[in-house]
Amino acid sequence: MSLPQDDFTTRRARLAAESARQRVELGQAYRNLEKPIHYAEYGMRGFGFLRQNPWVFMAVPALFSILRTAFGSRKKKPSQPSPAQEQNLHVEKNKRPIQVWASRAWQVYQLYRRARSFLP
Repeated sequence: MSLPQDDFTTRRARLAAESARQRVELGQAYRNLEKPIHYAEYGMRGFGFLRQNPWVFMAVPALFSILRTAFGSRKKKPSQPSPAQEQNLHVEKNKRPIQVWASRAWQVYQLYRRARSFLP
């Protein structure tokens, strides 16, 4: 059973295009095989550096602490409350918990009403 010439040439062109595409995919897969090996090599180098320089384990936390102190991210001591704040705290302590949460929820709702024009 013989095939017409046109069918043979179109099939041949389709198969050639498919094999070219597969060759490209195979090349990309081969190049991607190297990535895990490179990552492992970088990790081994880093581990070797840490093994040869144990002072890094002491220097990094100390440096982090110094920078945090220098940029003022430490917790500040609470200042003494003013008499008005003391009275407010005293009133809030005497309220029932449901009233406290209800008043806080109302304050949050009021804040939302003021800020909703800025929300998307």
